[in-house]
Amino acid sequence: MVEQLKRILAEENPKQPYTDENLAQLLALRRERVIELRMSLGIPDSRERLKAQLIAACIPLLKEDPDQSVRHLTTVLQQEGYSISRYLVKIVRDEIIDGNLSTCAEREKLIVGKAIVSPSAGKAPSIDNHQIPSPIQPMQTLTKAPFDEGFDSIIGREGGLLTQVNQAKAAMAYPPKGLSTLIIGPSGTGKTYLAEAMYRFGVQNSILKQEAPFIAFNCADYADNPQLLMSQLFGHVKGAFSGAAEDKKGLVETADGGILFLDEVHRLPSEGQELLFYLLDKGEFRRLGDSGSVRRVDVRVIAATTKPPESSLLLTFRRRMPMVITIPPLSERPLKERYTFLRHFFYEEMRKLNQKIVVKAEAVRILLTYQCPGNVGQMKGDIQVACAEGFLARMVQQSDEVNITPALLEKMKPDMNQIGGDVGKLNHYTREIIFDPESAHDVMNGSVHDGADTLMTEEPPTIYEVIQTALNEAVHLSADDETRMDAVKVQIDAHLRALQSRYVDVPNPSKENVWDSIVDAQTITTVDHALTFIKPQFPRLDANIRSILAVHLDAVVKSLAMGSYLRNTELAQTAKNFPSEYAAAVLMIKQISNELNLTIPGEEAAIVAMYLKAYSSGKTGGRIRVIVLTHGQVGKAMADVANRMLDVNNAVGISMELDESVDSAFERVCNVVVSIDEGQGCILLVDMGSLVSFGQKITERTGIKVRCVARADTLMVLDALRRANLGEDYSVDALAQALEAGRSYGIHVPEGDFTGKPPVLITLCITGEGNARNIRNVLETSFPGIKGNIEMIELGLFDRNQFLERINTLQKTRDITAIVGTINPDLPGIPFFSLDYVMTGHGTLALSNLLSQRTQLKVRLSDLVRPDITLCNPQATSKNEVIDLLTGKLVEAGYVSEGFLLSVYKRENLGDTCLDVGIAIPHGDNAEVIKPGIAVAKLEHPLYWSAGLVADCVFLFAIDEQCGDYIEIFYQKIRDEKWIESLKKASSEVEVLRLMQ
Repeated sequence: MVEQLKRILAEENPKQPYTDENLAQLLALRRERVIELRMSLGIPDSRERLKAQLIAACIPLLKEDPDQSVRHLTTVLQQEGYSISRYLVKIVRDEIIDGNLSTCAEREKLIVGKAIVSPSAGKAPSIDNHQIPSPIQPMQTLTKAPFDEGFDSIIGREGGLLTQVNQAKAAMAYPPKGLSTLIIGPSGTGKTYLAEAMYRFGVQNSILKQEAPFIAFNCADYADNPQLLMSQLFGHVKGAFSGAAEDKKGLVETADGGILFLDEVHRLPSEGQELLFYLLDKGEFRRLGDSGSVRRVDVRVIAATTKPPESSLLLTFRRRMPMVITIPPLSERPLKERYTFLRHFFYEEMRKLNQKIVVKAEAVRILLTYQCPGNVGQMKGDIQVACAEGFLARMVQQSDEVNITPALLEKMKPDMNQIGGDVGKLNHYTREIIFDPESAHDVMNGSVHDGADTLMTEEPPTIYEVIQTALNEAVHLSADDETRMDAVKVQIDAHLRALQSRYVDVPNPSKENVWDSIVDAQTITTVDHALTFIKPQFPRLDANIRSILAVHLDAVVKSLAMGSYLRNTELAQTAKNFPSEYAAAVLMIKQISNELNLTIPGEEAAIVAMYLKAYSSGKTGGRIRVIVLTHGQVGKAMADVANRMLDVNNAVGISMELDESVDSAFERVCNVVVSIDEGQGCILLVDMGSLVSFGQKITERTGIKVRCVARADTLMVLDALRRANLGEDYSVDALAQALEAGRSYGIHVPEGDFTGKPPVLITLCITGEGNARNIRNVLETSFPGIKGNIEMIELGLFDRNQFLERINTLQKTRDITAIVGTINPDLPGIPFFSLDYVMTGHGTLALSNLLSQRTQLKVRLSDLVRPDITLCNPQATSKNEVIDLLTGKLVEAGYVSEGFLLSVYKRENLGDTCLDVGIAIPHGDNAEVIKPGIAVAKLEHPLYWSAGLVADCVFLFAIDEQCGDYIEIFYQKIRDEKWIESLKKASSEVEVLRLMQ
């Protein structure tokens, strides 16, 4: 990746260098990772690289005419291909004239402070003597930097952050090797940037070498896997743990000679903190699994946390972080600094859009006083969203400028406590601000404030383009009409939410005010009249349809007026597919045409009909409520994301602390069920199978129907909400079954009694019965017990009418158990298994369970105990070695993810997993299971397991909820003393596998 980055930068246009965002897209990496790589190589950011080129280009121009204006110089450079503003040219020109050629990067989120005074200021330097910097070189200054350089761009460095900046300087400059530093502050306050500024300060003042690395690491990324976290930090030797195939250098070694920045250090486990304070004490460490001599490094450690250190960090670790810097939240920063942030963020958006932005005075007032719990980071995001909404309005209204009005900030509630009640200062800053790319400055009350330069970005698509694209894609989508309408609705709603959404912690804004400011008032009124006209026929239209129809109709009217209307000839089937919706749409178009005194093309009725279909619901009464229960905060996040994506408020997230008892969680869930039930029952989505029993228990306790579904993820929550809220008529049982089926790639197994008719399994291929016969052969090979236990019939789907006749004929005399094939025929009441899914571990089990229910086909342990995960007399001398070895086999064969090992050890800490018959049954979290399997180790000698129990054989279970029959078979086996004795005497894997038959 490093070499690829070097190659890309070597080939970039030096007059328009790549930004970190551009590089992140080209390398398919996160922007933070790009910055980390770039800084580790000592490569400056895009603005600094561009600045280096500008210096080289400006020197000969100034040599010819030292008195030429910045405007003229900018024009000449733009003609040469530079994408720049006069502001950046002015900086370069002044530095050349003053003799200060600093290459200090003016990073994002900050505003350039007062001019840097060169040691040679006041002298008349010769342009000929200037050294021209290379476009790609380590972060350094070409002349001696002032002692505050590195922090000179930080907002508040001489105000609200004066103490913090002085602490940071002292920590870096303290002899002989500085002080380890802990930065404390809420999210979004700039802890990471302060650490980067400390690094720049160290390099520019020769405290660190020019090539010194800056390595950033977020401890939260690996918090659930301490072993992997330790490996990332300290490295490991080959064989240190399962999956360690070769020696690996850790970040501590990579940061040698520089700075290691540990973000969210409170997520570092205690053993990691112990290793780290040994490193801080001695400068020594060992890689994981290394028993050799210690390694020595010279590294400075800066850590950051959002938590109180007393409650999250070991005392011994805190003592080794003598410099503690606390960053205040935005609400505690001076109003002047908040205003400076506001100006800077709007200037950034102006540069991206290359459009004039006008921020109304009242909008400025709101942004200076609203509650901003996410601090500077949230403020930047809120301003970006306001600009996006304003930009959309400009596109629709064909205006020349982006207007930021109070209506776009309606969600932000002013709070005078945010400014300490200083109304006088607030009134001083409450002025309209204009950001104009033509003059490259923002204007307030006639005074000029220079901004900052950057490259342009591509404009986002308009709402009409999104709508038209969604419709076109729906027409060509190979699916039924209902599915096509769902696809249209998802795309359009997603775009609406993107325009109207803000931060999770703030309620949704009023949509009407937003769209009223975008679409012509007469168009809105006309749409309202048309919707009122058809409301008796469609009583439960989604409220979003008002905005969709208004924006669409507004675009149609404008395109007709401009002569750019494009006819869509591919919607002819709409009238036939949606007759009632089409009939209503025809009447709506007629009424709209009359009110607007304009002939709307008749084909628009087809598009309106599609909207009516997509945004209507026939469901009445209360909803099935959706509850998401998980360990940690994941459940709340999934519920919130799903609610926002579907624009509903149905899902409720409940967090269960890792040390919380099951009884406590049960009581809390019961209370939530009682408080939110609307008479239709609740679906409880949980992250672990151990919580599945809650459903029946809650029903017994409360009398409210509750069904539980395990292994929830965001997609499952979305599916549950879609089915519960968007018009599909489900009972709680049917919804739970649909979600279980959806998790199994859409398989639906109907409930109810069997018919008593002979079962039959259909193999199906669209190309004919020949290929269906090949599918049958595959099934007979994969399911040895299937042949002779169930009749199998091959069918083709080339002629659907003929296929349906065959199915009807078969159902008169047989019970069609399932269809396995390459295409879903969509037959109600008959489960379909795709061939690809059947070939996965989950699919094999799902089909086996179904067949065992309806036929004499029996499941066997050998379905899960496979040769690639079976060992006889392995070289293992301890319980941990056996677990590591078996988990390694499961990972290698693709049964589980690497996180499975940690979950096994967590389960071992809860209690004994060894039975008194000499059989150990360790197991891990089924969320880490990719495909079910049981790894087996028949041991040569008994191993101590726990509490006086020894194990002769170990069965490591990697299973899910579909494996209940196999668990029952296993317990039947171990109750058989002869079977256990035979297993203990087995001398090869073949004998072990034979006993599993």
